[in-house]
Amino acid sequence: MPSSSPDWEETRALLALSTLPGVGDLGIARRLATSKSARRALDAETLERRTAAFHEADRISDSAHRCGARVIGRCDEEYPSRLLELHDPPAVLYARGQMLAAAPPAVAIVGTRQASSYGLRVARAIATACARAGATVVSGLARGIDGAAHDAALRAGGRTVAVLGTGVDVHYPRPHRALQETIARDGLLLSELPPGANGHSGAFPRRNRIIAALADVTVVVEAGRDSGALITSDCALELGRAVASVPNAIDVPSAFGSNALLKRGAEPVLEPQDVLALLELRATPTLLPPLDDNAASCWSAIVAGATTFDSIARATSLSHRTVAATISMLELEGLLSVDVTGAVRTSIGRQSR
Repeated sequence: MPSSSPDWEETRALLALSTLPGVGDLGIARRLATSKSARRALDAETLERRTAAFHEADRISDSAHRCGARVIGRCDEEYPSRLLELHDPPAVLYARGQMLAAAPPAVAIVGTRQASSYGLRVARAIATACARAGATVVSGLARGIDGAAHDAALRAGGRTVAVLGTGVDVHYPRPHRALQETIARDGLLLSELPPGANGHSGAFPRRNRIIAALADVTVVVEAGRDSGALITSDCALELGRAVASVPNAIDVPSAFGSNALLKRGAEPVLEPQDVLALLELRATPTLLPPLDDNAASCWSAIVAGATTFDSIARATSLSHRTVAATISMLELEGLLSVDVTGAVRTSIGRQSR
């Protein structure tokens, strides 16, 4: 099934090349450097290999069409030009959603699947601030930090791109099925794997290079010693992009890797505005929405000078659990931030100055 590509035959040839055993994206890049086009590169193959490759390419294209995905070759106008900075850019991408969602400025927000409540809270706060300021939030749809970042960006009415380690029609992880479909509708799902492809051990690390390449800044919120998020940060550094990390306690195993990035020179993120500064964006003023009883009580206490969870609980006579849940909700709304020391500060006042 032909796509809407301005040069479908070249995209089809790229797709055919990608099906050849043992070629890969780096091999395709080398062949294109010599042959100048995928169609000429295929001419060097035997008739039997060309025929088989085009047959497989047409099968994949039909499969993509059936699941509502588009095949985008590196020759297409829609193809994100930033990916061409990679030494092995994907020859083809499969997309569900709006390619405009990948437009810069963009921030990659990544981290561990086993995120702490602190990590999830910070990821949401950063994603909310960035989305409201006009930045695309890019991540990998994994459990933990990734999912929190995507969800917060959508709730803030912003753009988000999920780069998958599976086909764009495969729901992984399963608990993120609804989130994945929402991103397909309101944002963008991208994969270099064809529809129907299940994830494997090498697919997820490779997708991280795409996440890094799409972003101006990569923020590692919380990452253990061997976290895949560190692969994303390494890819960003290789591309000459900014890398930032959120400080955490030194005795938290899930933050060993992100803390180590700070020793290596990553920019420290002490509040969401630090990420906006790296993106050269300004925070968007947020009007105070109607607040329910608990939220109104906590807000009043904070405005009156309460800066810790304990002082807010004392001022409102609410339980610590209720205060924590309310603070998280207000943070998601972009009305306040909680810094690395646990101090609570309003965001509206700082934004309006």
